[in-house]
Amino acid sequence: MIRFLACLAFVVAGTAAAASVTVTVVDDAGRTVTLAAPARRIVSLAPNITDTLFAAGAGAYVVGTSRFTEYPPEARKVPVVGDATTLDLERIVGLKPDIIVIWKSGTPAAQVDKLKQLGIPVFYAETVRLADIAPAVRRFGTLAGTSAAADQAARTFDAALDHLRGAYAGKRRLKVFYQVWDRPLMTIGHAQITDDALSLCGGDNVFADLAQAAPTVTREAVLARNPDAILGGGDGGSLDGWRHIAFLAAARHGNVLAVDAPTLALPSPSILPGVQTLCHVLDDARTRAGP
Repeated sequence: MIRFLACLAFVVAGTAAAASVTVTVVDDAGRTVTLAAPARRIVSLAPNITDTLFAAGAGAYVVGTSRFTEYPPEARKVPVVGDATTLDLERIVGLKPDIIVIWKSGTPAAQVDKLKQLGIPVFYAETVRLADIAPAVRRFGTLAGTSAAADQAARTFDAALDHLRGAYAGKRRLKVFYQVWDRPLMTIGHAQITDDALSLCGGDNVFADLAQAAPTVTREAVLARNPDAILGGGDGGSLDGWRHIAFLAAARHGNVLAVDAPTLALPSPSILPGVQTLCHVLDDARTRAGP
């Protein structure tokens, strides 16, 4: 009996020690964030962050999320605490989070200051290229103590990307205008992850020289760059105006196309089906454009 109690005490002590292991991760602002134990109550303030946390195996620990969160579907059941510009601070405090994960470039400084005043650890996340996604999954896995699941998800994601890169590396490249909205006319710049997806699929964004994520451009500027293909998402406004311009290469080859890929602008693991769809659309456009 004494030996049993001694063993039990050893197990309990070991469990307590494991639970109290500190966690240290460097965030995307270069800050070292240390927690006394893996996070078990996490508030996410961007849809892509929530998706990445779920991919990292930490979905059960997400207690608050932001408006417009759609992926993965089970994340829609998590209580909403606001969005990038308006937060319900009282509700956030009531959720008693161990950490708040913030979109680095999308959360206004005034909101961040208010969050810091709550005394809750803050972690900045910023994913702008496809190569940033797997490391983000691993960092979140470390924060939540789910590293094994996170590493598996990260390796699976990178393997899928590598497969696509290999499949499209030798394809003839097309000049592409990607329409985000038509009034005003908006497109993607280099800072938008869709620009990276286009490049992987063998497309060259004709406005990659613009630093903004979603710059406004003129119709004349698009015509001057004469893209081989004009693409737009389901909510990108009407593409019809481009189809009747005879001298435009994209119109001449029937390459003014809608892309049914709702996750294509989401910088998180759920972007992958969108990238695959984009690659197929560009492959079809490449065939129509001819040699």
